[in-house]
Amino acid sequence: MTKDDGEFADLRVVVLDDNRNFQNILRTMLRHLGFRRIDTFADQAEAMTHVQDNPIDIAFVDHLMPRRTGVEWVHMVRRLTDLGNREMAIVMVTAHADHRLLDRAISAGADDVLAKPLAPSTLLRHMRAILARPRPYARGGGGYYGPEVAPALRRLRDMARANAAEPVAIAPLIPEADRRRRRPSLPGMDVEIRRPVAYPDDALFLD
Repeated sequence: MTKDDGEFADLRVVVLDDNRNFQNILRTMLRHLGFRRIDTFADQAEAMTHVQDNPIDIAFVDHLMPRRTGVEWVHMVRRLTDLGNREMAIVMVTAHADHRLLDRAISAGADDVLAKPLAPSTLLRHMRAILARPRPYARGGGGYYGPEVAPALRRLRDMARANAAEPVAIAPLIPEADRRRRRPSLPGMDVEIRRPVAYPDDALFLD
């Protein structure tokens, strides 16, 4: 899928992932969508310094990394007062999504959670949604400034209760033509709760 019409050309993007292969995959995918200003990092401290020194629009953050998790990195960044852009959108990207991780990511201040493997059409849809700011930003305790947490947590926990009696898995959304027995998805998060299924051919990207 190619979408290079200048829509995203001026936006500054950071990819933080200790997996160099996935860094390259995500950067290539973003470039095909029209992003041109992309910086990749494997080191969390370097990435944090970069977002402090530069007005970044979107940061993609892997969850499982050495020293501290992606959730911990997001928690720290949302409480920094010297960010280059305090309304920088943060997208958690993980191959290990479950309700507990989603709860922690939302609480830390992530705008969105994308589950690997990730299709280009999914990425494009979420970039547009994130830039439209569906979740207003607000201040909170401990110096927090980021997306409002409480409404998203309520939706997530309502979904957990609704599905508690049935064995389920968190998996990435797949194209409409390939969906079977679609279950409700969490608004603003690219996951749906359903039984594990095989991924379609365009879901190629694994950690």
